[in-house]
Amino acid sequence: MSGPGTEVVLRMEGIVKDFPGVRALDHADLEVRAGEVHALIGENGAGKSTLMNVLAGRFPDYAGRVVLGGEEVHLRNPRQALAHGVAVIYQDLSVLPNLTVAENLLLGHEPAGRLPWSLDRKALLAAADVGLARLGFDLPLDAPVASLSHARQCLVEIARAIGSPPLRGGTSSAPEGRATWSASPTRRYSAPEGRATRKDVRVLVFDEPTASLGAEDVAKLFAVVRDLKRRGLGIVYITHRLAELPQIADRVTVLRDGKVVGTRDVAASKVSELSHMMLGRRLAEVFPAKRNQPGKPLLRVQGLTRPGVFENVSFELREGEILGLAGLVGSGRTEIARAILGADKVAGRCELAGRELPRRSPRRAMAAGLGMIQEDRKRDGAVAVLSVAQNLGLSVLRSLAGALGYLAPRRLREHAAQGIERFRIVPPDPLKEVQLLSGGNQQKVILGRSLAADPKVLILDEPTQGIDVGTKAQIYEMMMDLACEGKGILLISSEFIELVELCDRILVIRDGRLAKELPGPGTPVDTLFAECVRQTW
Repeated sequence: MSGPGTEVVLRMEGIVKDFPGVRALDHADLEVRAGEVHALIGENGAGKSTLMNVLAGRFPDYAGRVVLGGEEVHLRNPRQALAHGVAVIYQDLSVLPNLTVAENLLLGHEPAGRLPWSLDRKALLAAADVGLARLGFDLPLDAPVASLSHARQCLVEIARAIGSPPLRGGTSSAPEGRATWSASPTRRYSAPEGRATRKDVRVLVFDEPTASLGAEDVAKLFAVVRDLKRRGLGIVYITHRLAELPQIADRVTVLRDGKVVGTRDVAASKVSELSHMMLGRRLAEVFPAKRNQPGKPLLRVQGLTRPGVFENVSFELREGEILGLAGLVGSGRTEIARAILGADKVAGRCELAGRELPRRSPRRAMAAGLGMIQEDRKRDGAVAVLSVAQNLGLSVLRSLAGALGYLAPRRLREHAAQGIERFRIVPPDPLKEVQLLSGGNQQKVILGRSLAADPKVLILDEPTQGIDVGTKAQIYEMMMDLACEGKGILLISSEFIELVELCDRILVIRDGRLAKELPGPGTPVDTLFAECVRQTW
């Protein structure tokens, strides 16, 4: 990876941003150079997104200085930020899925046809083709964006954010003989000599771009980021996946509680050091002391295979054991968990307490004693519009029914009160809609619902993703309590420090295969990291 230049394209100095009762940013600084990928990391609530929203013009009521290309600016809205060369690619993409690629790229600058309110489609396609060719993106111009993979939709977002102006310099780099698009007030189709009226994009922000991508799409996205870096852009890369940093970033800035803890060269930093900087506390204050005692085998997985995804995976999970599944995004961890649950068609055999788990029937697997909290709590977790009480009772509706088979309100209230107390759900209001709770309390509701059926084995896929450190500590304590009760826990996590501190054993999944087994206690985070990325980059 080539190093960054010396030209500073962005300097944020002493940025302060307050929300009612909370100081989200406390004199935060950030410097980004041309041709640099600068990672921004920190726990949820550390201030990463707030700092970038200041840069994007979404929070104009900030204090401090923002200097872009040597010019001090005060960014009052997103349009002004874009006019100064700042573009942001958010995790939740803003592309319009029902429009075509070309229509998304020229949205707001569509070439007008001969008739009023008509569209010059030929000019639209030609202009979009020029923009994609300059970036080297191969996308079907007439295809609806909804038909593309998430990674390719991200390319559409990047192309639209960067726009048709050249990345460096003032004139178009369109191939000879090809028309280009000029973002002029007349919104007309123009010759290749056309110039843009806005400044070129010089700072591009990626906010958790790989959160929902598989390994292949991550590799493609990284190739695009490296190409943009070579073109001279300053790139800010927000991520919580520390394993990505050596693959993509030059420097990293750590935020904690709205303050900058420090900036480091990625090549000279260790995962354990960055984790400590993010947490800002001793591990003993976050993770519970290990007091569980693994017993006899409870779950047996033998020769589990799904062609092209994972192959010949075999392991045992014991009573009272916390077993970790480690690996990079796309390694096959989640797919293995889904296969055990019976959600996908696979070869192999899974036994729980000596009895074979049913295939292709998650409902029957759960009835046999298997529980699972899935990674995407918005899609697969709680029912957002239902109350806390209703969500907590979903897995045990039959036991809450009265004599005539109808749901008994008194039983539902009593069951909810027990769940709220056990899992310390805040606010302790059983009638509160789950969508009105914080992310951490939503996760507690999901955990309570899963445990209400008293499963023998609980699969937890990224159970602490998107929640604050305090709530994480509560969930860690709950996991340890469950293990002490004799339940088997299969923990999937991208936070290597969680696996090392909580698990009795760790299975490393690499490219769909069980590559290594490590002990949990005593394994350095950097050792686990090295095993996960070996032979992958």
